[in-house]
Amino acid sequence: MDVIYRYDPYAPLTARQIPDAQAAMNALVQGNDRLVQLVHRMQERTLGGDAGEPIVIPMCPMSSGLPLFPGAMPSQAPFAVVLGCSDARVPTEAVFDQSFNDLFVLRIAGNVLGSECLGSLHYAIRNLKDSIKLIVVLGHSKCGAVTAAVDTHLSPDAYVNIACTFPLRSLVDQIQVAVRGASHALDKYAGAAIHDKSLYRSLLVGVTAYVNAAVSAFELQRELSLYGEDGPQVVFSVYDFESLLVQSNPAHSSDVPRLRPAPRSAAELAEYAAEVVEGIMSLDDDDHESGYKLTKHF
Repeated sequence: MDVIYRYDPYAPLTARQIPDAQAAMNALVQGNDRLVQLVHRMQERTLGGDAGEPIVIPMCPMSSGLPLFPGAMPSQAPFAVVLGCSDARVPTEAVFDQSFNDLFVLRIAGNVLGSECLGSLHYAIRNLKDSIKLIVVLGHSKCGAVTAAVDTHLSPDAYVNIACTFPLRSLVDQIQVAVRGASHALDKYAGAAIHDKSLYRSLLVGVTAYVNAAVSAFELQRELSLYGEDGPQVVFSVYDFESLLVQSNPAHSSDVPRLRPAPRSAAELAEYAAEVVEGIMSLDDDDHESGYKLTKHF
């Protein structure tokens, strides 16, 4: 299997074209699809499949955000801001198959908002407003920070170890809003019927990862409005380790937007939590892309 990056120095230089939020979303979703296709092709080859034709990826210094000659420094012009988790398995540019100068990336455990994070965001919006078209909150499945928050919710006595460390406590505390919302939605759907504590924990972690991304997007949208920022559209999504897809519902469907607009109210946030629960519960036990332990025999 060959992956070839090809640069033609005689081809005309073309600048990247991202005129609006929809174009930005299209670029990110298409980039994620390229990642999925590349990895699936690699996996097929690893398992003994045919190598197929080489994958040729055209490169252009200008559209890739690279300097055209030695010593040159391109102007900073990302088309999207991405607030993601610090997890080393979720490199933001790679997830969306984007290059230098495409994304202004903020990463913090649990993709939660903090003062330093908001400071960086306000800097980007005010100083890079001519290029930024979109703000994305990106969570991911099997998030360690989300799992810690779920465990402190289910076993409060375990919170003592976290409570003694203020920075860690502040992260977990911010995720508790999402945990409670996810727990309420899950209990309303089937909580009383789930007798397996391990299964309930697994489901709650799965739902919370999505709700937490939505909560951060909701808070971010509200934060911008409080400061009178007429900024870019805010959307959110979750990177799923099993499918490699960026999606806004675990039951991936073409009818559901991969990048979903931030909720505008608490009621809309609660409705979304219920949708996520329904999505997870609709997955089959043998659905390998789900990434959750699902046994419907309650």
